[in-house]
Amino acid sequence: MAVRMTDQIHEHTEITVETLSTPPVEIAPAPLLRRVTAGLVDSSILGLLWYVMGIALRTQISVVYPIFPISTAGAYLGLLAFFYYFFLEGVFGATVGKFLLKLQVVEKDGDPCSFGASFTRNLLRFLDWLPLFYVIGSISILTSSKRQRIGDRVARTFVSPAPEKDINPPPAPFLFH
Repeated sequence: MAVRMTDQIHEHTEITVETLSTPPVEIAPAPLLRRVTAGLVDSSILGLLWYVMGIALRTQISVVYPIFPISTAGAYLGLLAFFYYFFLEGVFGATVGKFLLKLQVVEKDGDPCSFGASFTRNLLRFLDWLPLFYVIGSISILTSSKRQRIGDRVARTFVSPAPEKDINPPPAPFLFH
């Protein structure tokens, strides 16, 4: 580390700190079968939430597919799905399905998914649903080296295996000598 300081009468004090940068982070994309299984778990949870919402609204919820939900209930369902993915990935970096299958959403530098990236990737999720049940999303994932769907490509995120937890972490340093 090199530190250079200059202090002259008419200049501000300048400190330059040069450090070695960290090595690049290499994170593998999630295995396709685990990602599909996580998607099925999340879809089941959303289906259950939609059913409960239908009972709460005392209406039969029907979604006009494959184009867009047209009914008011369908719009509520679309918002519910968006907030489910947006909130969980923005806060925890994973939905329930991803958590159970030990997957996480990370940004291109390996950092956990931020709220901004989660918003972008999930706002574009409707494109992946078109024309019928994730056809475009599936093609996008299969043609990407990092298995990214359209929302991931725009948000610069991808789904990867979650790091294994160390069952024997190093001991905490002594606070007092």
